[in-house]
Amino acid sequence: MSPRPATRAEPRLPAHAPQEAPSISRLLALARGSLLSRMDAELERYGVNAMQFGVLKNLAEGAGQTAADLCRLMSYDTGAMTRIVDQLERRGLVQRERCREDRRVVFLRVSPQGRAQLPRLRTVGERVLEAHLAGFTPAEIDAFKGYLGRMIDNGQAQADNHQLPAGGKS
Repeated sequence: MSPRPATRAEPRLPAHAPQEAPSISRLLALARGSLLSRMDAELERYGVNAMQFGVLKNLAEGAGQTAADLCRLMSYDTGAMTRIVDQLERRGLVQRERCREDRRVVFLRVSPQGRAQLPRLRTVGERVLEAHLAGFTPAEIDAFKGYLGRMIDNGQAQADNHQLPAGGKS
């Protein structure tokens, strides 16, 4: 019989190790991930994903007119936005249009084909969000919106307080 190799005893974890409650940032990230993955699955039949839908929706609503506008609004980097717009343009859902006054500026427009598809895409978005909010009362949804709005306002105030005066140095 060969001798057993020496092994170190692994530390034993209690059967029910106490777990910390997830942080708010972790919960927000998980909720966002859940919404986006469900949206991706539901939108697949229309040939778009959640990020592409977000770009189309924001353009259609006038929230942005250029890729730079959308990057700021949606917190995407310029490379990711360029890829998204390229994909939407190839599918005929978005058109690029150079500014007449400044040819460096490229406006983004939802094409007629994109506008025709938007109602179906919005319906999917609403259905996914409603499923994620199942069991919430209208008062809880209003409170949740209020909490998120306050977080956004607090973040904006913090950003405003850290901006340097024009021409100033830190």
